[in-house]
Amino acid sequence: MSKLTDKLEYIWSWLESTNLDFFDCYNPGLTRQQIDEIVKDLPFKLSNEVYELYQWRNGIADLGYNNNYLPVEFLFPEQFLNNSPISFCSLQYSFSNSHALWQLEQSIMMNKPFDDYKGWDQKWFPIASFENKKILYVVGDLEPSPVYFIDYVFLDNPLRVYKSLTSMISVIAECCEFNLYQIIPSYYGEADDMIIRIDEQKLELEKEIYRKYNS
Repeated sequence: MSKLTDKLEYIWSWLESTNLDFFDCYNPGLTRQQIDEIVKDLPFKLSNEVYELYQWRNGIADLGYNNNYLPVEFLFPEQFLNNSPISFCSLQYSFSNSHALWQLEQSIMMNKPFDDYKGWDQKWFPIASFENKKILYVVGDLEPSPVYFIDYVFLDNPLRVYKSLTSMISVIAECCEFNLYQIIPSYYGEADDMIIRIDEQKLELEKEIYRKYNS
């Protein structure tokens, strides 16, 4: 088991131990051959880490209901900057969303808003988002790829940058280990939707953990 998968499994075990009526709201992982088929028309290659992530789980499922369990979208808990879940997207959705964002960028560039405008790059591949307002993306043809967390309105000023998927997941796993997260109702969700976010009183420790894996 690689370090990335090992840390993902640690996060999963931690989530199962949080005393929530937890249920698995993620799609099963894909085979490498299935991933190849889905992304075959991308104009770039995805890193081995992205393959490993989608072999582990293929994003959050569209359940449509929760059977009275608490849905917790947790894997990328950047909610200390956003009061809503940054949902881990299925590879199929990420592929179509990548194309849609690039098509939007091309239409914007036909009427460039200002000379120094920097928009969506064709090699950016979104793996998680909240309504495309906040997005986590990796960069194609880089091995490993850094991970960028952005506000779509301010593309040239990332909210955070991780060295790789492994470094990002390592930060999250260590935050789980040291109990830095708290469970709160989702601001945008249904009454019984919950999110897990950094306890604001522990932000400095979270920043130390971030620097440990991304310096």
